[in-house]
Order: sequence, then structure tokens, then C-alpha cells
Amino acid sequence: MFIPSSNGKHDWQDFTLILPTVSVGNVGQLASDLIISTLSLERVGYFLHPSLLPVAGNNPYADDGSTSYKMTTGCEVFESSVKKIVVVQQRAPIIKGRRKEYSDWLSDWIQEKKFHQVVILSSTFSQNRLDHQITGSPFRILLSPKMEEQTGEYFRTELGWQKLEHRDSSLVPTGLQVETDNDRTESKHPYIPGSGITQLVFDNCETLPILVLLMFVSEGDNAYDALSVASQLNRWLNLVTPKNKDKEQDGNCLGSAGDWKVPMSWRLLFGSTYDQKLFQ
Repeated sequence: MFIPSSNGKHDWQDFTLILPTVSVGNVGQLASDLIISTLSLERVGYFLHPSLLPVAGNNPYADDGSTSYKMTTGCEVFESSVKKIVVVQQRAPIIKGRRKEYSDWLSDWIQEKKFHQVVILSSTFSQNRLDHQITGSPFRILLSPKMEEQTGEYFRTELGWQKLEHRDSSLVPTGLQVETDNDRTESKHPYIPGSGITQLVFDNCETLPILVLLMFVSEGDNAYDALSVASQLNRWLNLVTPKNKDKEQDGNCLGSAGDWKVPMSWRLLFGSTYDQKLFQ
């Protein structure tokens, strides 16, 4: 259930929902961290659901010298009434075997709140790219029919975003098997391994204006990938004013740390730096 921090109505009918999924490199969640930190979003509630593992910790967005004490939980909801956005930040993994249960509940909540539009930030394994996907932009999008009708042309012509290519079912790795030309049929669903519940939520909310912004990534230090996703989203939603506007217009733009406030919780995200004496 959604537990609000106050007794407000939370009327979000003209708001954009930004929803990261637990996916390869946690890129969507890290990008959401940048948005929340940079815009100083207000925490307006949290999710309590049996499908999410319990998590508690210190405030990840505290500033240096901050004396306030705030606890963070496994899945929280943030809002900006100025930018008209709501961000769901999920830090807890989904319990094995409960993806569908959680996805169904989350989709019902999204539809109940009647958001103006929904953006899912996700990622997929770069090693599963087709040959022609290896070069060029690492970003791909999926659009619901309503989002395609509203802004599909703008995404393609103005932002240079490409729709994720569908694959023949014979090209999807399913183990060793012999295929014939008659077996080559287009997969019903896009092939996005490592994207978590992206496909489930997208299918459940297909009647809404919903966009999936994907990036091909590999596991590792994905902070720079998160900057890239946040910068791409910013080209559409204008969340922050880019310092290099010419670069921001590039559909292959991979982000600039100067445009975003990196949260303090990132400082030791991947451990401390190596000792320089090792190489002397």
C-alpha cells in the first residue's frame, strides 16, 4: 500500500510519473537519485508491500554538515509541485517469485492516481545487442499506443530516440535448437533481458501514455550511465538547465556531471579509490 507522509490529497492528474525499475546496473534508480537530489524533491510517502524486502537506512540525500536525521525505506515516493513530477525510488529488491504480484499492484496504483504520463527508466544487457545496435546510440524506447499518438513523432524527429527493434523469435536465445525458415516469427514482446518488471508494468499500463527509456549497459560502475539516462530524460522534460546546451541537443549525449547534483550517498558507492602507492 501507499502510505502518505501527510494528509494531502496527492492529486497527480497533471503530473509525470518517473518510475525506475530494478535492472542491469541499477541505472534507472541511480538516475532517479540524481533527479531527486538535484531538484531537492519532497518525500511525500512510501510503499509498504509484502513483495519488497524490508530496508532501512540513513538519508541518502543529506548535505555536508546536515544535522537533520531522516530515515529512508525500501521504496519511497517523491514529488516536485514546480516541475510537476512524481518519482518512485525503489531500493529494496523484489522477493523471488513475487514479481507479478508486485507489478499488478503497482500498475493498479499508477492507474488509480491517473498520472498525465508515465516514464519507466530501465536498462538491458549490452551483450545481447544485435550487430547494428552495437554502434550508434545506446538508448532505445518503447511507447504505448497513446504515447505514440501524443509524442512519438517528436521523440523520433526532435530527440532522435529510436524504438527498440523487435527480433525474430529464432534470434532470441532459448537454448540449442534447430530452426527452419518457417519458424521465423516476430516475438510478441521486445527482448529486454535484465530489465526487471519493465515489461510487466508496461503491458499492464498499455492503455496509458507510457514511455520506457532503455539503455544498453553492462554491470559495473554505472554512475556515468545514470548521468546519461538523466540527461536524455532532461532533453524531453526540461528538469534542469544544461550548462552545455549544444551537447544537450545530441541524441547520443552521454551526460555531464556538472548538470546534476550527485548525492552524498554515492561517495563510497563502489568503495574507496585505490592506493597510489601500489603503482610506485
